[in-house]
Amino acid sequence: MGIVDLGKEIIRLRKQNSMTQKDLAQDVCTQSALSLIERGQTKPTLETIFFISLKLNKPISYFLQYLLDDNVEYINRTVSFIENLSIKQRFNDVHQLTQKELRTMETNNRTWFEQYLRWMNVVSSYRLKRENYQMTVSLLKDLLKEEYFLINQKGFLHFKILNSLALIHGENDNLTASLMYYNKALKSQFKEVTPSLLRQPEIYRLRILYNKAKTLYDLKKYQEALETVVQGIKESKENENISMLGNFYYYQGQCYEKMNGDCSSIKEAYRNAEFIYGFLGNDNYLNIVRELKKGYLDKE
Repeated sequence: MGIVDLGKEIIRLRKQNSMTQKDLAQDVCTQSALSLIERGQTKPTLETIFFISLKLNKPISYFLQYLLDDNVEYINRTVSFIENLSIKQRFNDVHQLTQKELRTMETNNRTWFEQYLRWMNVVSSYRLKRENYQMTVSLLKDLLKEEYFLINQKGFLHFKILNSLALIHGENDNLTASLMYYNKALKSQFKEVTPSLLRQPEIYRLRILYNKAKTLYDLKKYQEALETVVQGIKESKENENISMLGNFYYYQGQCYEKMNGDCSSIKEAYRNAEFIYGFLGNDNYLNIVRELKKGYLDKE
């Protein structure tokens, strides 16, 4: 099988669904691009295959079998695609893709890929307001059952599910439960996890530390929040990753303010945050720190 066979199958299914080439191409790609795909003259992108699969009512795996001989490669590509959709907050696409994939799977032998799809399906359902807070928490906790312990160790999926629980509890003002799940996530053995498609665990750990610090701050536990921020700054430097460093410095300043700390320490924290935000080109956060902390940033 290959791109020629894929093109022939797309033509067959299109005609079976009484669709013209123009109908299928609409909101997917240009008609000329679809024509090249159907003639087997070009290899479609994964995103194009995804939208074609939605229109022809087939799981994405049905079309990818024409292009991929190795199931591992198929899983890797699909996971990467879902991750990118999630980053872009395209939760409707995530939900549709995971729903279609899950329908094709056997229910008596849970695999890591199925577990991953179930997690993303639950999260996307919540983001789309198709599941309420309580049901979402229940479904996520089901994924953490002991019977799935070994499956969840791969790709640090266990950690990701805990992170989702912490975030969702926090968004619903259950800060105590949120903090509990952040602490559970931070106890994960990150250094023993092999690199995976779900990005490096150290980067997620920095985000968890930041979210934990914010939660502690909201609970008015300023000393604990400060200790968590300091840990985040330390690990950011150790991992040579500054993606969360500006946020850590900002909350360091916030904690110092609440604890009536030394004015020079507060200024240094906010100036560090300002520098990092500017360096990263994060204009939204840069404007926030300059507007809210103007008094500390003014030149002496």
